[in-house]
Amino acid sequence: MNSSLKVGLILGVSLIISAVIFGSYFYQAQSPGQTISVVGAASKDFEADQVKWTLNIEEEVLGNDLTAGYVKLQAIREKIFALLATKGIDRESITMKPAYVYKEYDYNGNSRVFRGYQFQQTIYVITDQVDAVEALAFDPVELLDGGTINSTLEYFYTGIDELKKELVGEATRNARERAEKMVEQTDVKVGKIVSVRSGVFQITEPNSTRVEAAGIHDTSTRRQQIRVTAHVTFNLK
Repeated sequence: MNSSLKVGLILGVSLIISAVIFGSYFYQAQSPGQTISVVGAASKDFEADQVKWTLNIEEEVLGNDLTAGYVKLQAIREKIFALLATKGIDRESITMKPAYVYKEYDYNGNSRVFRGYQFQQTIYVITDQVDAVEALAFDPVELLDGGTINSTLEYFYTGIDELKKELVGEATRNARERAEKMVEQTDVKVGKIVSVRSGVFQITEPNSTRVEAAGIHDTSTRRQQIRVTAHVTFNLK
């Protein structure tokens, strides 16, 4: 057998062996049953420790006296600030938007007659004095003094980032428990994590069934519930 034939034979055998080894590896890597994918879940109730109180003040003056309108607006602002101070809420917790002013008209058929000015201003109170703010917002008699005040409350939890980390960990552990439960009647065991992906957070009022693809952060209630899922793939051994 000449040398070129020997080289060709050796090369051919090597290629066959390499193909067998690679094919076996590829088959094992792609073989179904080597991994298991599970969705874990975790939830927790919590209570907000910070509130954002938005107050919208409205005042009206008849005629063309803009100064009188600003004076009235200032008077009701100062009353609000003083009232908040008695509840332990200082000025550092308060921010405002500039006043918005527009003309008002009375209409008579096809004509309109200038009546006066409407003044509006928004005040924001952001504080950890949640009980004090709720007491004023739910019973606003102390705030009313001839003007109109509309308000809304938004609740926040300053530890929300740490709570999210905790929930993701719990959801991942829950995924492992579910995977182990699924294979407990088989001869395989759940191994290491291959991949893990957190779902979006759903923050709602307690016992809500609302779910949105992009997540929810409902700030309308003091007591809230956070929920999250973890999509985890495990090796089987």
